[in-house]
Amino acid sequence: MSAVATEFGFDGPERDEKLGGLVSLVFFACGAVASLVIGRLADVMQRRNLVCVCMLVGSSGTFANSQAGGFVSLLFGRGAVGIAAGGLMPTSFAIIGDLYPADERPHAIAVVGIVSGFGISIGQALAGFVGTAAGWRAPFAIVGVTGWCVAILLFFIQREPERARERIDHDNTSWCAALSRPTVVCGCFQSLFACVPWSIVGTFFTDYLAVDAGMGVPAATTVLFSMGVGCVSGTLVGGKLGQCLYKRDKTLQAWLMGLTVWAGMLPFLILFFAGSSGQPWMYHSLSFLGVFLASMSPVNLKAVLLNAVPTQSRGRVFGVFNIMDDLGKGLGPALVASWVRYLGRKESFMLGMLFWLPSGFFCLMLTRTIPQADLADKASEEGCSMLQ
Repeated sequence: MSAVATEFGFDGPERDEKLGGLVSLVFFACGAVASLVIGRLADVMQRRNLVCVCMLVGSSGTFANSQAGGFVSLLFGRGAVGIAAGGLMPTSFAIIGDLYPADERPHAIAVVGIVSGFGISIGQALAGFVGTAAGWRAPFAIVGVTGWCVAILLFFIQREPERARERIDHDNTSWCAALSRPTVVCGCFQSLFACVPWSIVGTFFTDYLAVDAGMGVPAATTVLFSMGVGCVSGTLVGGKLGQCLYKRDKTLQAWLMGLTVWAGMLPFLILFFAGSSGQPWMYHSLSFLGVFLASMSPVNLKAVLLNAVPTQSRGRVFGVFNIMDDLGKGLGPALVASWVRYLGRKESFMLGMLFWLPSGFFCLMLTRTIPQADLADKASEEGCSMLQ
């Protein structure tokens, strides 16, 4: 972020407001609109084709960022990537719902989360090491070209999954009926609040460690590897544990989500409170622990939502869910960046982490709503077919 700011002539506060706040706002605003439109299309079109199209759009936007001549062109590139990310989310998870029965979805989502965690780690490594050696544009070019190749490969090897033939009253599959389910409402609000802390970690954390904590870019990048390991481990453990708890008592899955969200907030508060007085081992251990705990909630929340609605409504429901997700991710950095000018970075980031408090509360609210969501769950178990 600081390298881009230097080239474009942004000072410290302007760097956070434009590159941290405005860019994120454009990215997630475009993603929110795309989620709604593409999520609806995912319920009536071939989901495989939508995934490939989104991949091509996102890869093109990423490569365009490597050629950005100014801040406006950078915004357009990030907007294209936002559209792709917004469309991939509801489409991909709708496919998971078609492929796996209810009691196996947490594990399947965990595998997707692990791959995503590796992707984040690889991306941060490219930004930290390749970006430092070859300039900030190089990682965008590499990821863009790689994305094109993956999109073409997916088109030829991925088959369209057979959609579950669920015996559900069609009145309950309408847009309003699906979205008004208490489990869906609680899940959307949980994600809205949870994404503010996650956006702080994703947008500002590396630059904070490099500049404010005095670690430098290479050392700060190594902390992200610890976070990546924590994300992969937390997603895997959370998926397995959530799957076991689901089979024993569905409400235990929600208790796991709420308690781990609150527990994951504490290591980051300690880390930001320590500021530049901390030691490298402390940044690594606290980052790992915080991400490990906080990563258990998202994998289980998506499984809960898949089980709460039938396949005919999953694209739309996950589209709206992603809008709430994007509101938190997009408004979070902008909100926190507006605090930085008056409170300073450390205090602003600590305040943003407290958004995990209401997030955990909505997770615990799911303990009251999950038993009411069994209809789609049981019907999908009867109709879902596993593709080998």
